[in-house]
Amino acid sequence: MQFKCLTILPKIALLLLLICVTGCATVQKPLTGIVPGREVETLQSSIAITMKSGEHGSGGRGYLIFKYPDRFHMAVLSPFGLTVLEVFSDGERLTCLIPSRQTAYVGRIADLPERGGLKTFGLLKWVVARTPQREASNTSGEMVTPSGDRIFFDKFGMVRRKISPEGDEVDYAIYHNVNGVPFPESLEIKNNLKDSVRIVFDEPEINTAVENSALTPTLEGITVLPLSDFKGF
Repeated sequence: MQFKCLTILPKIALLLLLICVTGCATVQKPLTGIVPGREVETLQSSIAITMKSGEHGSGGRGYLIFKYPDRFHMAVLSPFGLTVLEVFSDGERLTCLIPSRQTAYVGRIADLPERGGLKTFGLLKWVVARTPQREASNTSGEMVTPSGDRIFFDKFGMVRRKISPEGDEVDYAIYHNVNGVPFPESLEIKNNLKDSVRIVFDEPEINTAVENSALTPTLEGITVLPLSDFKGF
């Protein structure tokens, strides 16, 4: 019995060490080299994305191209690198392109059914909206904007969560210095029906040149249907 305990102890110690290291990796650290006043104007990044609506969920890897304030192009890829779905947003207009079907669904975000992860993308402009700067302090804090948004800050002055008067919310995880801009490692958007989209960024590029063509769908030879007909991919 004593011998068995002695052989188990190193394994327990290793497990505790792994838990400690994992926990430390998720703790926000103070950032250095941040350029005051510099904001995200463009973003290009590989991503992992997870979408949930009720008991249904889907996810995959792909990339995201974004240009402030509300233009983006997101692609979801298959494990073999083929494009399964492309989503383009230009203000209130959304295009969902499914290359394998040579079909695109075009319309206003408001045309999507209330339930469904894609509806959550309508919140992206709100997610990336400029927020008042907060100085670092020894404690976390909260503020309410004139529009009624509740914004929660950590002790380093980073926005951790935002909640709208309608009950939509977004959580921002661990920030890093990317080209002088504090940028979250991941974000999770939930609408007031608790449908959610979680995006994890991989080596994001901030404020590099983005061509308009990268944000515009090519619909030549594509069957175009109303966005309200979109039932998923």
